[in-house]
Amino acid sequence: MTPDQARTEAREVASSGVSCPQTPREDDWVPAGYTRRDVVVVADRFAPFARGDRVLTLSALLALLDSGGLRASGCHWVVHFGQGVDAADGDRLEAACGRSEGSVRLADPETFRRRPEPPAVVHKSRPENVLLAGVHSPEPARCRAELRIHRDNELVLDHHTGEHVQGIVIIEALRQICIAQFETAIRPGLPPAAYAGVWKRIDLSFEDFLFPLPATVESLIVEADLERETHLKFRATTAVRQHGRTVATAGIEYSMIAQGRIDTLERRRADQATRAYLG
Repeated sequence: MTPDQARTEAREVASSGVSCPQTPREDDWVPAGYTRRDVVVVADRFAPFARGDRVLTLSALLALLDSGGLRASGCHWVVHFGQGVDAADGDRLEAACGRSEGSVRLADPETFRRRPEPPAVVHKSRPENVLLAGVHSPEPARCRAELRIHRDNELVLDHHTGEHVQGIVIIEALRQICIAQFETAIRPGLPPAAYAGVWKRIDLSFEDFLFPLPATVESLIVEADLERETHLKFRATTAVRQHGRTVATAGIEYSMIAQGRIDTLERRRADQATRAYLG
């Protein structure tokens, strides 16, 4: 989104004339003389979702804050984080809110200060391609994490989806929760070794759209074979959920194979494929 587009969107929101809620939530402080208005901020990447007056792009919200348009609305704006907004963006917003004379605050700034998992936890190389934050396993067979989509994630750069997040992101998030569960809850109890994931089957069902709002990713290991330390087998049921809705579920069968073994196997298969192609 260009600066001119952000300013245009900001002017449209500021002049929309939409009234604020008449009764603020009882558990939230609202300055005297203001009524509460809840909005979501998302990365400019998700601009198609940021239409109307309840969802704003990061650029548009910053433009409104800089212009003083929110102070003039008579509302106490409570900003909730959507997808594509990272810790650095949160710091920028928090600084801008500090100049808003009490008319704006962030609903849960600590959530997005919690950084995504290190790339190695989900077997990725680039941090922007990590889709999980706050991985938690109350027991080794159960794992849950927040879905966290970076604005520059490799799967959302070149796809026209309208307002929802494309299904390939869901598939990758389900793959990553299985790897994260293994790396954080299972591998620490094994002899030191590096492993690579090999996927045998994914039985996937899409049940609803995923939007660029907070969501969770879950995995339950229902069967595990740990007899061979170099070839560990798992079967898991996984799900992506958003605000009480099940977005997608999948039964996944996969193996975690010792890196040295998979390197040898893959090299042999690659040589075979090359020889077959070249005759």
